[in-house]
Amino acid sequence: MASQNDARPTFGVTQDGFVLKGVDRIVADQQARAREMFGEDVDLDVTSGSALRKVLDAVSWDTHELWRGMEAQFYANFVTTASGAGLDLLGTDLGLSRRDLPAVGEVLLTLAGGGPGRRYVLPEGSVIVTTAAPTRAFRMVEAVVLDAAVPAATVGVRAVPRGAAGNLPAQQALQLDPGWAALHLNLGTATVTATNPNPFGGGELTEPDADYRARLLGLPRTLWTPEAVAAQVLDLDGVRDAALFDPLGGVDVSQSYFSMFLFGGRAFAKPRQVGSPYYFDILVATEPGWPWRTGGGPVPGVYDTVLETVRQFRPASVFPNITQADVVDVGIRATVVVQAGHDEDAIRANLLDALRASVGSLRLGRGVQYSDVLLLARTAPGVIDVQNLHLRRCPPAFDAVALGDPAFGQSVELAIGDNLTLRPQEVAQLSIDSQLIDIVVSAP
Repeated sequence: MASQNDARPTFGVTQDGFVLKGVDRIVADQQARAREMFGEDVDLDVTSGSALRKVLDAVSWDTHELWRGMEAQFYANFVTTASGAGLDLLGTDLGLSRRDLPAVGEVLLTLAGGGPGRRYVLPEGSVIVTTAAPTRAFRMVEAVVLDAAVPAATVGVRAVPRGAAGNLPAQQALQLDPGWAALHLNLGTATVTATNPNPFGGGELTEPDADYRARLLGLPRTLWTPEAVAAQVLDLDGVRDAALFDPLGGVDVSQSYFSMFLFGGRAFAKPRQVGSPYYFDILVATEPGWPWRTGGGPVPGVYDTVLETVRQFRPASVFPNITQADVVDVGIRATVVVQAGHDEDAIRANLLDALRASVGSLRLGRGVQYSDVLLLARTAPGVIDVQNLHLRRCPPAFDAVALGDPAFGQSVELAIGDNLTLRPQEVAQLSIDSQLIDIVVSAP
């Protein structure tokens, strides 16, 4: 395919990739061959109505499409450049198929029998199920507050199982999962009914090329190493982040520390017997609202899912200790000065959404930087200045030595400019309805 003529550019497969031949180059080459075949005086003028020129132009476009097809076929051999069916084939070779997307939609929640002056908060992750069999489970993607004054609200939901099974028709009878509500809520005599005014959709779709490509590029090429185990855990639904601790190298048997040290010709330790158990630790941070244990509910617990996944790959007598990460509720106290004429409630809501997304992207052990929060607040639309900004956390570190009264269950407010640091087993989370948030919005 590639030409090596120094006087002409190189097309096709080259050391720099595939060089596509343009239409102008194709037309010029075909005209040159026509002159060689029919003579230099052959009529190729487009203005004279030359039949040969029209034929060459038509063939040039077909030839260009052929070149485009060869270019696509060449780049379909690499994960970084493949797309569509070509990317699916590469994923098949690596043993990782493209995932279905969960169905999404909106649910109308209606409160009945609520107590006077009482607010009912349904947190993010609240489980809503269908009343008719087969049971379909959905999770709320945001929190909602209901009371006697505002007894109804519309909230977005996402199906728990991926695929087209979550595509519900409109006006289906839904309800809060009784088991989940009994464990996480205290509704008393109040009831919450749910229905979907519009049908759910999106479950028939698959993840886009960008997401699938990222999963393929991050897939370890080894079967049983710490990186491979962590990749399997991070790929599960409900897992926000995970860390694997294996100080003796037992997970990666090929790089084990056993029998590596020799003193006087004697091994530091005997090789681990195949039948003797070996334990390593997996620390898992869950998405908000995902249950840790299944408990017979419609939503599979993260612990059980991780345990079942690791069992499929672990060597003999190698077992995981799966531990849930400590969630640290993060909040702020600040005075936000906004421009005159702006909706103060809207600015506060937008600021909290941005802070929630920023904190929600932090990984295990990653603290909240004061400068990041300050910059995020000051660059919000309509904000002039941010004053007296304090970061808050709850609960404090339980294993810390306290010389005074214990502060368990209480919030801790940091000084202005102090960063909120976390331990390796902690993960930050910010809820927009948290009692730790105290933002005063005022005009100048």
